[in-house]
Amino acid sequence: MTEPFRESFRAPADPAAIGRVHELFERLGEQRDDLSERFRGGFELAVVEVVTNVVRHSEDGAPVRVELALRATGDGIEAVITDDATPAAVDIDGASMPDPDDLAESGRGLALVTMLVDDFAHEPLAHGNRWTLSARPR
Repeated sequence: MTEPFRESFRAPADPAAIGRVHELFERLGEQRDDLSERFRGGFELAVVEVVTNVVRHSEDGAPVRVELALRATGDGIEAVITDDATPAAVDIDGASMPDPDDLAESGRGLALVTMLVDDFAHEPLAHGNRWTLSARPR
């Protein structure tokens, strides 16, 4: 039986937080080589996209903190990202990729996340947001 993997961090929502995400996934790969690199990489991309959105949207005002709890079991991987930013109005179900001719650099993130994971949810909190992502290997 594979050992569960559980790690987390809490940090300011700045570009260094994205580096911390990559460090967690590096340790996940070292400890859980039963999860393919492709599977881990797709899930990592989804988590990085959510954390990057938190970082981008936190640059507008008061300092924001972000926390990532990453867990891998025999069933797959789960990430819970919380922040203390203003609760976001997000329509995950309505997220879609823009027209291929649209060269805008933003607007693809949530749609990309939904393509990379099995379950993706957002919950506005009294003082922040909770983003939950999970995926199971095929």
